Amino acid sequence: MRGRVMLLFQSLRSGSSGNLLLLESRRGARVTRLLIDCGLPSQRACLRILEEEVGLREPLAGLLVTHAHSDHVNYSTLRVMARLGVPVHAHAATLKEIHRRYLDPERLPRAVDPDSFDLRPFPAATFSLGPFRVQALRVPHAPRVTTHAFRIDHGNRRLLIASDFHDPEAIAPHIGDCDLVYLEANHDRELLRRHYNPASLYHLPNRTAGLLLRHACLAGRRPPTAVVLAHLSEERNRPALARETVVQAFGATGLPAEVTLVTAPRHAAIPPILLEP
Repeated sequence: MRGRVMLLFQSLRSGSSGNLLLLESRRGARVTRLLIDCGLPSQRACLRILEEEVGLREPLAGLLVTHAHSDHVNYSTLRVMARLGVPVHAHAATLKEIHRRYLDPERLPRAVDPDSFDLRPFPAATFSLGPFRVQALRVPHAPRVTTHAFRIDHGNRRLLIASDFHDPEAIAPHIGDCDLVYLEANHDRELLRRHYNPASLYHLPNRTAGLLLRHACLAGRRPPTAVVLAHLSEERNRPALARETVVQAFGATGLPAEVTLVTAPRHAAIPPILLEP
């Protein structure tokens, strides 16, 4: 007997201070755990969160990286992953950017060999990492930064991880029939007007996130079970405002009652979300 199959998703950190997501597959006694992004400010902070909030008694199968900005991956991340023996998976262009930003031999401590890091390029647009079937989706973000969202299948469950992008058309064809959607709702346009930051233009505003989710509910055969609003700006957004704006985008039809809507905190974890077959 193969045993019960379960999939757990958890946002541990979300925002420009650092991002860290966890996927955990349980098939009977077999457990596979995958990190998505890990951009924490120091090796000490990274190890502490992994030890206390993820747990290191069971191994981590890998780290999947969306792009090379330091709140998603950085030198501290790479040192910790090397120490734990965790391979880092990213697009080939992203790996070049990681080398340029964090592993330039002329800027590394003398004792660090840049070849000691286990960095692995995606073998194709669609690939497998253990029980996870991953489709890498190129999305527009900041200039000269290769960025991907991920649609991930696990058994008959599907997730979409889409953070740090600004064009909804890049995601719209892929958001239908997802059981969980982790979607950027970075800023409120009025708060951006009051506290302008040009970098926010490379991120998705609340109302556009809401319209994307409405499209997901209309285009798919079923609405998502859970939606996690992610990467909220500290100065140009509020959790309650993000939720309210997203719900308003559904208009008279309203957000389907079966959809659980969560905002991901910047410095804390959300409770694990269980997706069963």
